[in-house]
Amino acid sequence: MRIVLVFVSMLFASLPALGQEPATKQADANKSVVRRAFQAMEQGDLKTLNEVFDAKGPIHTPQGKIFQRGGPFADLKSSCPMCAALNNRKITIDSLLSDGDLVAVRSTWSGKYSGTFRGTAVTDKDVSVVYVNIYRIADAKIVDNWYLSDSLYLAEQLGMKLIPAETGK
Repeated sequence: MRIVLVFVSMLFASLPALGQEPATKQADANKSVVRRAFQAMEQGDLKTLNEVFDAKGPIHTPQGKIFQRGGPFADLKSSCPMCAALNNRKITIDSLLSDGDLVAVRSTWSGKYSGTFRGTAVTDKDVSVVYVNIYRIADAKIVDNWYLSDSLYLAEQLGMKLIPAETGK
């Protein structure tokens, strides 16, 4: 009897906890959607970007504003403005975490920036920008995007300087 109990204990100890396996599979599937999106952003693959991002999915800005993506997009600039501005871009996923239908990503984007930033034209400036995104995934699509990036550091890399506002004295 004791041998049977030990065997049964060993058998159950080797099985995943109930409910963990489907959650792990879903987390892995959600991370895969995000990895696919980042690969498409790095490559400028507009077709894939339109496939993985829900055209009606809102983007939540650091300032608390919400705007609809729109789309499907016909050009890279309207789909991913930073993708369009960075030539020879390299996007590295530094961290990727999943919990339920949410995937959090810390990524580093680098390349030569050419475009307009805060109304100033910029040509071929080397930059590196860290982004933090939290994506909500549903039906293998990104349906929500909360993001944060260090715009001040980007501005400094582009040659801009922060000056205090006039105090009105």
